[in-house]
Amino acid sequence: MISASTGVYGIVGNPIEHSLSPILQNALAKEMNIDMSYMAFHVKENIKEATDGAYLLGIRGLNVTIPFKKDMLNIVKDIDERAKKIGAVNTLLKTEEGYKGYNTDILGLKYSIENNGLSIKDKNVILLGAGGAAKSALYLAVEEKAKSITVINRNVDRANELKKEVCDTFKYISVIALDELKQNISLLEYDNYFVFQTTDVGMYPNVDKCIIEIDEFYKKCDCGIDLIYTPFETKFIKNMRNADKKCINGLDMLILQGVASFEIWNNVKVNKNIIQKVRLLLVEKLRERMK
Repeated sequence: MISASTGVYGIVGNPIEHSLSPILQNALAKEMNIDMSYMAFHVKENIKEATDGAYLLGIRGLNVTIPFKKDMLNIVKDIDERAKKIGAVNTLLKTEEGYKGYNTDILGLKYSIENNGLSIKDKNVILLGAGGAAKSALYLAVEEKAKSITVINRNVDRANELKKEVCDTFKYISVIALDELKQNISLLEYDNYFVFQTTDVGMYPNVDKCIIEIDEFYKKCDCGIDLIYTPFETKFIKNMRNADKKCINGLDMLILQGVASFEIWNNVKVNKNIIQKVRLLLVEKLRERMK
């Protein structure tokens, strides 16, 4: 029951109508018996004014999604070190001085890999794509002490921009154009890559698409993650599994980054049983959407 003392939280972005965060966060609140209500706010522009207004209205915490994660760097009054390093904020916590910014995307990615029995420590890593999701994967690979990182993207300039962000502290990073790789798979030096598929190629409804179809590519991979979660098994994941390589989807990352935000806001720890219950709920909702 919502009352005058109910804590109000939400997510800001554009577009926002398909966000699963309200389902996730309200389910967590119910399971944890926390008096909070979470909703989606469609902000088309003027994100600073919207954020200032949210603070004045007493909104205790916000998630931030596309296209405002970078904008928040100049809006928050304080920022967590990890979010500052990555250069993107996806979680705001209300403090006396203003909102403090965090990045839980990287935490969700880290925990989803660990919870599925995988590791990128001392691994040769491939990043397919060079957008915002690839940035989180890049910083996680550096943080987890990957052996090497290879960024593969259609737009080489964008991949090189990503490389520049860490090249001062991480020397073993290279860039390959996707079209060049398709012509010469031997550009990949190793045979045991952990691969992050960070593009939207293969996302519902375009489920027959895959960023790379060459069998030799998958033979060079050891395991990986496709950050897409609709469908649950993308063509990329099917190609990995057909090559007898373990590959997970992005649903756990979605859930666990949301859990990390919830824990920051409420200063609690969510146990695995509750996370599993919420996961089943989201799977059900996603299946309904894909009918």
